[in-house]
Amino acid sequence: MTSWNILCTITSYPPAIGGAQSHTHELMRRLAQRHRVTVASFWDRNRTDWLLGTTLTAPLQPRSYTLDGVSVQQVTWRRDERWRLLPLLCVYYALKTQAIAVISRRLLPKLAAVAPTCDLVYHARIGRESLAFASLALARQRDVPFLLVPYHHPRWVGWNYRQYLDLYRQADAVMALTDHEQQTLIELGVQPQRIFVTGNAPVLATPPPPAGAFAGRYAPARSAPGPLILFLAQKYRYKGLEALLAAAPLVWQQHPEAWFAFVGPRTRFSERLFHQVSDPRLVEMGAVSLAEKTAALADCTVLCVPSSQESFGGVFTEAWALHKPVIGGPAPAVREVITPGADGFVVAQDPALIAEYLNLLLAQPGLAARMGQAGFAKVQAHFTWDALAAKTEQAMQAVLHRTA
Repeated sequence: MTSWNILCTITSYPPAIGGAQSHTHELMRRLAQRHRVTVASFWDRNRTDWLLGTTLTAPLQPRSYTLDGVSVQQVTWRRDERWRLLPLLCVYYALKTQAIAVISRRLLPKLAAVAPTCDLVYHARIGRESLAFASLALARQRDVPFLLVPYHHPRWVGWNYRQYLDLYRQADAVMALTDHEQQTLIELGVQPQRIFVTGNAPVLATPPPPAGAFAGRYAPARSAPGPLILFLAQKYRYKGLEALLAAAPLVWQQHPEAWFAFVGPRTRFSERLFHQVSDPRLVEMGAVSLAEKTAALADCTVLCVPSSQESFGGVFTEAWALHKPVIGGPAPAVREVITPGADGFVVAQDPALIAEYLNLLLAQPGLAARMGQAGFAKVQAHFTWDALAAKTEQAMQAVLHRTA
């Protein structure tokens, strides 16, 4: 296979934490073994100021670094450029199409400088629109394919998302993570022949930490730690942590020794939510290292992330890789990834329902073990990074051939 120059653009890239960030990096690090990969990004840490953080308050000093063989170059704005963006930001949501056009046009030469040559542009969608449209413009300017990974969530429809939805239809290839996402993209007007389904896979530390490392450090003080119910995700409202928190007293009615760990980058919502939490059986922490994340998964009895918005839910593959059962939420993609009753359960964001399934798994360790083993077998058969990288490479080959 011919070696390519690949430009990957993404708002936030590791060491920033997130499903899209990890998914992108794991693919890029494998593609970098056979191709020249350059990543252009704004951030290397977790932020949620999607508009201001990529304009007025973007990092002042761009950083260049290499991560697992992948070359990363941050893009940013000079001080004088930021002030010239201010009028556009004041009317951004009222005149979004026009504002995106101007901002992306000003961003275009910065992307061009990161990759003087490229055979294709691969954009992973996170945050506001300007980087995506600048990436499309660069691909069109150079007459190379534009590949888009939208990580589409069901709520991203309607007037407020019309620019992104138009971008979906303009892309030469759109990468979906599930068959459900593929069908949604078709309904949104993407031509079926332009869609490629890849998937997701676990990101875990190797070798895994010793058993009991997480529980020994964080479990409530008692002679022996009880069963651990783990929430592992960025703490946005839609992830369902509020419902899980409300389910805890219902679980304690049957399993008072159980404890909950809520792990992942904090948000203003989660900081308000946990401000008055005082029960020692409810442990909350922010972003953790890969080793600590893996230790938490290894020590948990069940992973519970009842999210309503996901493009896949890669964290479920991580729990399965460590033989753990999972409980997911009502996001359509999650209903495709989890096989209810076989490797986990899918529930609404209803505390009573969440508690019912948690109590079932805590009361029946044999069932939990069988579900964890079924999930492990699913990961080995369908969700490995080498297989996903091969699918991504095949999609790139197809679109390069098609646009030649």
